[in-house]
Amino acid sequence: MAYPISKWLYFPLIRILIRRVEGMENIPRKKPFILASNHEKLIDPFYILYPILKKLNKKVHFLSTGRWWFLGDAICRRWAGCIPLFNAEQAYNEAKELIKSKEIIGIFPEGGTHRTKNPKTGAVRLAIETNALVLPVGLRSSYFPFTSVLSIGKPIHFKSKKNIKNQAKELMKCIYNLQKFLD
Repeated sequence: MAYPISKWLYFPLIRILIRRVEGMENIPRKKPFILASNHEKLIDPFYILYPILKKLNKKVHFLSTGRWWFLGDAICRRWAGCIPLFNAEQAYNEAKELIKSKEIIGIFPEGGTHRTKNPKTGAVRLAIETNALVLPVGLRSSYFPFTSVLSIGKPIHFKSKKNIKNQAKELMKCIYNLQKFLD
């Protein structure tokens, strides 16, 4: 089990908050991939984790700001699998090694809980350098029961090292388009 004991509590609790998940058939079974999603609330990683655990029973290693590290390295890094963003280059290299080890990485290209016209390029760069797929996820997030919805798009394979900023913008456009149809 990816998260041994907590899954007993996690599935029933998160199921109360999620109304529906669309596109679970798009989750790759055999290839490592990068989950890329919009970010609305602090609880979003738990929503995104739900379909992955349900289908693959694998841990997702989310890049995480220092906000959560007051819980300690044992909980954040070892148990939850988070990658600290204290040092961007170190976090990038750690994510790259995890992908090479066939692990799943979770990234919010917006860099926070707000929309942006200039998303971060890490997801696209990681995908190109590791030949991993990017799985776009559109999310409408809420703290109220039976209101949050996810739409999982088809995996994207980025190849070109040219215009990475534009590719990151296109990725976010794809994610926002998935999000539009969730009402």
